Amino acid sequence: MTEAVSGWREFEAALEAKGLGWALEYAPADLRWARSADHPYGARLDRLLPADYRAFAKEVGYPVLGFEYYDSHGASFLPPEPMAVLSPMVYGPDSGFPQETEGEPTTCRYAFFAGYDLSDIHGFALAEDGVWVIENSVVVEHAGSFTEWLLGELNKLERHIADPGFGEDMDPDEAGDPHRLFDYALEHDLSDRSPYSAADLDLSWVEKQAGSPYSYGLIDAEGRWRIPMGQRFISVRPFRDGTAEVILNIEGSSYSGPWTRIDTEGRPVGQ
Repeated sequence: MTEAVSGWREFEAALEAKGLGWALEYAPADLRWARSADHPYGARLDRLLPADYRAFAKEVGYPVLGFEYYDSHGASFLPPEPMAVLSPMVYGPDSGFPQETEGEPTTCRYAFFAGYDLSDIHGFALAEDGVWVIENSVVVEHAGSFTEWLLGELNKLERHIADPGFGEDMDPDEAGDPHRLFDYALEHDLSDRSPYSAADLDLSWVEKQAGSPYSYGLIDAEGRWRIPMGQRFISVRPFRDGTAEVILNIEGSSYSGPWTRIDTEGRPVGQ
C-alpha cells in the first residue's frame, strides 16, 4: 500500500469515527461528461499522471468529499472523462491555454484532477513537476508531489474535523454532490448502473453552451463526427448498446421530455 493510499484509509476511518461518513462518496471511473466544442477530440493527459496518483486512483478511486455545497475544505476527484473536459481550461502563466489540433486530442500541460468549483475551475492540477493550485482557471502555486499534496490536505482536514462540535449543525443533504460533479454529468441515475462497454465509451457527446438549446454532436474514438453539431436536441444521455435517449428539439418538447431513443446516426429507434 502506498503512502498516499494509507493516508487516505486513515482519513476515512477518522471520518467514520467522527460520524461524518455521509460527507464522502465515490464517483464511478466511467462517469460520462460531454466534451467541450472547443476541444471535441478529447485531451492527452497520460504523461502528466505520476505513479503515486495512478496507484491512488486504482486502489481508492475518485473520492467526492464535502460537508456543504461548494465546500473548499473538500474536493471532488475527477474520473478520466471529466478530467479530460476541464484540463484544457487551465491557463498556464508561460503557456496560456492549450490549443486544439484539428482531428487530434488536445495536448495539455496540466491535468485538472480535483476541484471544489468545477464551473470557475478552482482546485488542483497535475503537471510533470507535481501538483499545482488552480484558482479561476489559472495556475498559481506549486504544492509538491501528489503524495506530498495529498498528505498535507488530509492533515488540514483532520485538524478541521477535530474542532469541538464540528458537524453537529450540518445537514447531510447539503453534502450531496458538493461540487456538482454528478450534476454536470450526462447520466441521470447513478444508483443502479452497469459499467459501459468499450463500444459505449468510444462514443462521446460534444456540447457547445451557446444559444438555447445548447448544440450537441456525437464523435467517435477515431475522431469521426457521427452526428454533426447542431441544435437538434434539448438534452442528451450517454449511449448504451448503440442507442441513447435524447429530447428532440421539436414542438411540444421541454427540458423535462419526452425522451426519444436514437441510434448512432441520430435516427429515432423503434418508431
